[in-house]
Amino acid sequence: MRIVQGWAEVERATDEMRAAVFTERLRWAGIDAELLSQKDQTNVVAIGGLAVIRVLVPAYQFESAVAVLRAKSGDERKARRLVE
Repeated sequence: MRIVQGWAEVERATDEMRAAVFTERLRWAGIDAELLSQKDQTNVVAIGGLAVIRVLVPAYQFESAVAVLRAKSGDERKARRLVE
């Protein structure tokens, strides 16, 4: 787990849509989640440090966030119970 200024990286993606889905799943479960995009918009890069989009959560919610993301995507009620 990487923690920077109280935020922990819970997931990485190279696709903005995929990162947005992770973020929304976490927010729906009541976890504050933010995207940190380091994607270079001027050059189309699919690999490396310029293509990374990080999904961040408060460090104290890291374990809950991992549980939500590991739950089946169709079983949102289970994911919400894991957080509560």
